[in-house]
Amino acid sequence: MDGVRFGVLGPLLVTHERRDVRIPAGQPRQVLVLLLLHAGQTVSVDHLMSVLWDGDPPVSARKAVQVHVSQLRRALRDLPGVSLEWSHQGYRLDIPDRSLDLQLFRDAQDPDEALSHWRGPALAELTTNTQLANQLEEERLAAIERRVDKAIKDGRHHEVISELTGHVTQHPMRERLRGALMVALHRSGRQADALRTYDEGRRLLADELGLDPGQELKDLHAAILQGDIPAVPRELPKAPEPFVGRRAEIELITGTSEHVIAVHGPGGQGKSALATAAAHAMAARFPDGQLYVDLHGATPGRAPLSPAEVIRRFLRALGTPPLAVPTDTSEAAALYRSTLARRKVLILLDNAVDAAQVGPLLPGDAGSTVLITSRRMLATLSARHVRLDPLPEDDAIKLLGDDGEAARQVARACDHLPLALTIAAARLRSRPDWTTATFARRLADQRHRLDELNFDDLGVRSSFQMGFEGLNAGSTRAFTLLCCLNVPTVSEQTARALLGQEDVDRALDPLVDAKLVEPCGPERYRVHDLLRLFGAEHVNDEKHDALTRALTQYRETLAAALRKLRPHAYGALTNTDPRQDIDEPLQWLTEEAENLLAAARSTVAEPGLAEHALAIAHMLYPHLFKQDRVADLIELGRIAHQAAQTIGTSQAAETALLVQSAANRRIGEFATARAQLEEVLEARADDPFGRGRALTGIGTIQRETGELDAAEKTLRQAIVLTADHGPAGAQRVPLSALAQVHQVAGAHDEALLAAVESLKHAREHQDAAGTAYALASQGQALFKLGRLTEAEAALGECIELCRVTGEHNDEWQALLCRAKVLLAQGKQTEARKDAERCLEITGARGDRYGEGVAHLVLAEAGLEKHADRAAELLGTPGLRRDNLLDSLVS
Repeated sequence: MDGVRFGVLGPLLVTHERRDVRIPAGQPRQVLVLLLLHAGQTVSVDHLMSVLWDGDPPVSARKAVQVHVSQLRRALRDLPGVSLEWSHQGYRLDIPDRSLDLQLFRDAQDPDEALSHWRGPALAELTTNTQLANQLEEERLAAIERRVDKAIKDGRHHEVISELTGHVTQHPMRERLRGALMVALHRSGRQADALRTYDEGRRLLADELGLDPGQELKDLHAAILQGDIPAVPRELPKAPEPFVGRRAEIELITGTSEHVIAVHGPGGQGKSALATAAAHAMAARFPDGQLYVDLHGATPGRAPLSPAEVIRRFLRALGTPPLAVPTDTSEAAALYRSTLARRKVLILLDNAVDAAQVGPLLPGDAGSTVLITSRRMLATLSARHVRLDPLPEDDAIKLLGDDGEAARQVARACDHLPLALTIAAARLRSRPDWTTATFARRLADQRHRLDELNFDDLGVRSSFQMGFEGLNAGSTRAFTLLCCLNVPTVSEQTARALLGQEDVDRALDPLVDAKLVEPCGPERYRVHDLLRLFGAEHVNDEKHDALTRALTQYRETLAAALRKLRPHAYGALTNTDPRQDIDEPLQWLTEEAENLLAAARSTVAEPGLAEHALAIAHMLYPHLFKQDRVADLIELGRIAHQAAQTIGTSQAAETALLVQSAANRRIGEFATARAQLEEVLEARADDPFGRGRALTGIGTIQRETGELDAAEKTLRQAIVLTADHGPAGAQRVPLSALAQVHQVAGAHDEALLAAVESLKHAREHQDAAGTAYALASQGQALFKLGRLTEAEAALGECIELCRVTGEHNDEWQALLCRAKVLLAQGKQTEARKDAERCLEITGARGDRYGEGVAHLVLAEAGLEKHADRAAELLGTPGLRRDNLLDSLVS
């Protein structure tokens, strides 16, 4: 309190703003003490005189009191909220609320807080009257009794034995203090000392007063003899600080009606912290106490506790004398259940190894609640099971105490794992010379990340070790090999290839149970980054062969999917409708694209594996280009280049150039993209079909840069080469590209002819993607020629095919063109729907050009509010525009 403060629980204290206020010595101080004891009340002069002169005041006493009060007024006049007034009844002192220590002492609910206001013997100035001081001393002793009772109920009996011994020595006749000392000694296993304390008190009462102890003390003595004192243990560990997030899990645990709650999750996930926080939140509902034990199911190098050992420990905590605890396990378990019967106790079993360990520790009735943590899900227990996942990113950075980008990088490097984040925060606190960005850079080096996440007795590596040590040989091998395949998720098909065996369930199931591997969909698994780094440390010489098997499986499955999705690129012929047989390969490619990219990324520098990385990059880039996955496409270009350098052949370099060219073309680096294709063209002097494909890419770039005459010439060369030297119908690709050149040039009849020819070949060879592409060119040409009904039909079929094949980039462009066709037919409502869908697709991709032209068409459809947004987007400096679409929407 920084304002006015008065104290009578010890020497008189008067302060203001923490500075002492001088009060005249002698009787003025005694007068102030008396007025403070009756603050807010009128005190008669006769009462003041009686106390000051111990009932025998002199003739001059009344005048002396007046002088003392006058001195006090001068001393207290500058204190805010303090006034000393006179009336015919006497003097009244008013002080600010809660400024007197006596008031704070009497108002405190917690006895520790109450006693904190005592500074020594109360009313030290009133040497002439001890009655008031004795009354306050009685209140202090009562508070002491409440405090030690609370400490004993909280299970802190060891802590108060010394204090109680002193109090009993000073106040030997206070039976409540003596009884508390007896209980504390008994619960500390000192039964003989507890009985001796009773006998000393009994003899003292008999010798000095001729009395026997009170009935309560007698009953306590009998209970100690019989070992029947009901204990109220308070064994919960300190609540974790700071504790961040997990609000939903806390509410689930504290709100359930189940009497067994089992929290499971991988090591380092914060299960113990969550359970402890939840237990503290629930503790008030269990007046008969809280039991806690670490079962050591996740402690490296230490055997898990046996149920018998825990039962004996719990019986002692519940008040059973050590010598009364049965040595027979079944008898101890029976006594444990009997002791818990009709009690409401919260039992926290931390770090269980399995259901067999915790089963005997469950109460026999529903009065108590058990909260369990374990790595494996204890599925055979009838319980409310709570799975714990990594923290959300916002909570993770709160645990770090920083909200900048560097903190997000640290959180991601820690896998949002609470243990890793706690260690990271501790390391940052211990190194004030580091910034969060410094630590983020250190964690970026995966080779030493687990070394960085180690501090004092905490370590991520040691947390993982326990789960790893419990695996059989087959699961150990499976885990280390999964960790070497550095991909986000692994399908069972890939796992079979990686392990070189058909039956992988027996190897993977223990990994799932141990929370080292996480299921993330039907027949699909994930290993979190920190666990992956840990597992990779234990790999043996089998790594290269295993990765070769996995990468071969990726390549073969990718090639099979692409033969169905883009048969024109592989010379594959089918006799089915192009809409059929696409869903499965498209779904596989969608699910595996991230994994294919990661597999290629992680093997570019390894001889013997880089060939697989380059092949995957070469097959994958058209899909990423069509899906408009720009960042991934750019990375794929880097992967291809690095793999080609590792391989070191001219053919590998040419393949990498094709991938890099596609990436550069997509980001508008047309000169670089064209130069790379021209390098390929020169290198393929003896490969006419390869030259034709390179020329198709060059002609497309020439169209995009406005070199229309050159583009037409280049693409006509490409048509001849692909028709004469490629698989049947291969010329459909440069034909579609030529149609676009004519479209931009305004030669719509020629554009239609090229599009129809391309469409014929695409349909003939069941090429769904090629069919959609040719239909788009046909619809654009028909629109410009005024054949609106035919244009609408062609574009409608194109849009349907794009949705089937998942080509959303082509879909939005076809939607945009059809919206223009519909506007030309006066169908504004339908046109708006197409333009709005176009806006959804482009907005989700962040394509400012696509959004801009969609807003433009919506404005043209009568929604004028879109015009300003279109102008803003299309006016973006450096915006990459598409001259084909510009020719359609202008």
